[in-house]
Amino acid sequence: MHSLKNTGHKLLKSINQQKVLYLIFSEGSISRVELAHKTGLSQQTVTNIVNRLLEDGLVFESEHVPLVAGSGRKRVALSVNSSSHYALGIEIAGKYIRGCVYNFRNERLSSTKRSVDKYKNIDDLLQLLHEVIDELLEQVPVLAKTKGIGISVQGLADSKQGILLRVPGLGFLQLPLTSLLEAKYELPVYLENDANLLAVNENMNGCLSGSTDNITLKFDYGIGGAIFSDTRLISGSSYVAGEFGHYKAFTGPEAYPCHCGGTGCLTTLLSISGLQHNTGQTLEAFQQAVRSGDESMIHLHDTMIRTLAVAISNLVTFLNPDRVLLTGRILESWGIDIVSKLKETLMESVPMTSRGVELLYMEQMPEETLLAAGLVLKRVFEIPLDALSL
Repeated sequence: MHSLKNTGHKLLKSINQQKVLYLIFSEGSISRVELAHKTGLSQQTVTNIVNRLLEDGLVFESEHVPLVAGSGRKRVALSVNSSSHYALGIEIAGKYIRGCVYNFRNERLSSTKRSVDKYKNIDDLLQLLHEVIDELLEQVPVLAKTKGIGISVQGLADSKQGILLRVPGLGFLQLPLTSLLEAKYELPVYLENDANLLAVNENMNGCLSGSTDNITLKFDYGIGGAIFSDTRLISGSSYVAGEFGHYKAFTGPEAYPCHCGGTGCLTTLLSISGLQHNTGQTLEAFQQAVRSGDESMIHLHDTMIRTLAVAISNLVTFLNPDRVLLTGRILESWGIDIVSKLKETLMESVPMTSRGVELLYMEQMPEETLLAAGLVLKRVFEIPLDALSL
């Protein structure tokens, strides 16, 4: 009973501190009096928390400014020491591993990259990853101020357990990446699928903010997808919800075999890797052939667009989202006009009850490493409400 009471006290203390820290971070500058008012905590509790944060170097006191204009009363403003704390953002892709060091102002301080034709095995992947992290840690201005490592992977990941489930070129695996890296570097490590990470970012403060039910589709080296329902990311029972790349869409001569074991998957032609594998054409060469009037490539191009439009229409009919976000280099190569064509087919195909859906196009994707580093910031400033049931 005594142990349970101590656990509850520590949890409440942690939650109160995170409330204060989050407010200082989100407000940019705030006084102790305002913190007490907005959190409902006593001024003494706020003072104790602020003293700990000052001692840890997470916040600093800025200049005295008027609390109320013309009142003559002054306050000491508190701000997060954003420029003196750091996070590593790592992007694991099919052909490279790239990483950057960011401060908490989202300013990139350094970067490095390792390229590969194909990962030979898990040890090869880990070696390259270690090289990237080791080089970045050497470039962090103050190593002790590094708050964690965020990893975005173009594959499948169990983000709750920190397990890497699939990487392009290696197929399915069960690699406990988070625990391995935390043991080696003694830093918190956070792992997420790239499409999920993009969707979470856009739902929080991007083009999907205000939406309750939406789909994100990324057509790039591979195809990634994410589903939000009632403002929550849907992972699925085995963390593969949103894997739209394996939607069976192509038929006839365009129904190529897929690495998943099926045929006609979207990823076989609507991803950069699939297009090159099945046609022998890079994305650039394919687009050049279309522009040059190659009839076979024009036919394939039209088939790809028509198939994509039907696939999106079916997804909208099945899931009834209020917004669909499209992005990736495949769509970028087609130009912004493609969105109008897709919208036209979408409105003709879906039921009347689903025609309120908004189709969005993100021409410039956010920096993957910055989104990955954002995982660290999120954990530093979030309030651990999921622990309240203890």
